[in-house]
Amino acid sequence: MNQRRFDLVAGTRDFYVDPVYYDYEFKERRADVRWYTQRYLDADGPALELGVGSGRVALYAARKGAEIIGLDVSESMLKRAEERIKHLPKAHRDKLTLIQGDMRDFKLDRQFNLISCPFNAFQHLYTRQDVERALACVKAHLAPGGLFLFDVLMPDLEYLSRPPFQRIEGIRFKHPTHDAHYIYSERSAYDPIEQLNQMVFEYTLSDAPGAGPEQEEIQLSHRVFYPAELEALLHYNGFEVVSRFGDFEENPLCHDCESQILVCRASTSPGK
Repeated sequence: MNQRRFDLVAGTRDFYVDPVYYDYEFKERRADVRWYTQRYLDADGPALELGVGSGRVALYAARKGAEIIGLDVSESMLKRAEERIKHLPKAHRDKLTLIQGDMRDFKLDRQFNLISCPFNAFQHLYTRQDVERALACVKAHLAPGGLFLFDVLMPDLEYLSRPPFQRIEGIRFKHPTHDAHYIYSERSAYDPIEQLNQMVFEYTLSDAPGAGPEQEEIQLSHRVFYPAELEALLHYNGFEVVSRFGDFEENPLCHDCESQILVCRASTSPGK
């Protein structure tokens, strides 16, 4: 497979250009929202959420009374979150503060008892250097004894072993942005050396011509993290894993779990 076919710029940007569709796509995903919200509510003081996006997690938490500072690199997603803040009860609209920034390079001049990075956002850290820069920022902003929470996908070896860019046909659905019906299909390719998975999602109009764009294509790139590798990256960057789960009901991690959910804190060992 030719690594040059991987477009990490598009894979970082495309999936977040249309936040209305993004919110539609994940409207039924609630277990992680409830889990992070409870952790925010249990924190002493505001939480920092990296990759806040359209506010899918943070807005629910703010509605419940948690205080969150949300950081994201995507202007379109932050604009969507700003619009959604207006629909919160007035007493809770100041519970969520939004900041545009890169999780690999930010400085807020304060520390937090809890920092999170929900819903696979950590998988946009494509290289070891990206991971180390992000973890250094987290550590600098984590108060003594504070926790860092994040989740990433558990590697699915059957999925990653599919023939590169083989088209998989999906469902017909009504696109919330274009108000027209589309047929969804997906292609993906995995580079086992760089541990990068490049996904391409295609949407082809199935209504009469002119009802919406004839075709759209968006890309999504993920770095694949294996459990022992992830634990080692955390260890050598000054973190220890407090808890590790395979789902948001906090069941143990297993080979067929969808996610790896980690609760970490800065290591107190010398030299870490």
